[in-house]
Amino acid sequence: MKIVLSFICLIFSCAVCAQSAGPKEIREAVNAIARHIGDNYVYPEKGKRIAAYLQQEYKKGTFASCNSWNMFDSLATHHLREFSHDGHLYVRNDPETVQGLREAERKGKDTTKAFSYDAFYYGQKAVENNFGFREVSITGENIGYIKVSEINISSKSLPVLFAAMRFVAHTKALIIDLRDNGGGGSDVGAVFESFFLPKDVPLLEFRSRHGPPVLEKTVNWLTEPKYEQPLYILVNNRTASAAEAFAYSLQALKRAKIVGQPSAGGAHMNTWYVVNDQLIVSVSTAAPARPGTEESWERKGVQPDHLAEKGKEREYVLQMK
Repeated sequence: MKIVLSFICLIFSCAVCAQSAGPKEIREAVNAIARHIGDNYVYPEKGKRIAAYLQQEYKKGTFASCNSWNMFDSLATHHLREFSHDGHLYVRNDPETVQGLREAERKGKDTTKAFSYDAFYYGQKAVENNFGFREVSITGENIGYIKVSEINISSKSLPVLFAAMRFVAHTKALIIDLRDNGGGGSDVGAVFESFFLPKDVPLLEFRSRHGPPVLEKTVNWLTEPKYEQPLYILVNNRTASAAEAFAYSLQALKRAKIVGQPSAGGAHMNTWYVVNDQLIVSVSTAAPARPGTEESWERKGVQPDHLAEKGKEREYVLQMK
């Protein structure tokens, strides 16, 4: 589940940025990545092991053939994930995001949190993607269906969420399709979950190495009508991160039945750090769990209540009804 780092959309292109990566630059990048992982990874000892592994790979000559940042980010990401088994750990050649993060830091903003100008929530791409709400429909049997391609909940997307839920408000059951949904986040709290549960219900506890645990609850300000009919959530092996959190929480509280195949198993929240003018590294900085437990879906995935053949999950639910 990612903490989408805030950045200011710059109007000038980064295409002029140099793409070459020499031996000195590669060495400095490896050291910077290792430092960020060692200092910030949610589990300190594992972070140290990952950082040491990356530096060992550098000394072995693993990155000697890299002559561009695109080559380096692909190879570094491959090795980091192979060693850590953490899908939220990656390196990306993204000079625009680098500049945005630096601009936010220059203005004194906390770059580990989302802000109102965050492009993921408020940018044009989010609008064009309808904030992840791809389809809302009702079957002839009065079963509601909402297809969500990403979790993108913000003050700007709330009208879209509210419209979707109003459309299906009088159905006798609801299917929320999170298949192939890679995650995202919310900068206004657990609003989507709050349509299906009372206010102030504990959902997840997020633990990090910097500060006390943070408890996420359903919001207490939602005035839209609750949806109280049966709820089914479709998942597959490409359902990840924030989408898994949504399914996991509602399943754990016995509010929804999960249908499909085990999900991807990516529970951690990640933070982006600047490596150099070209690169960012994503580091897992928080781990969610059911409140009062150590249980989560990390590396296990959300387990369906009903296994269904891939591509036929929706039909499976309709046959159940």
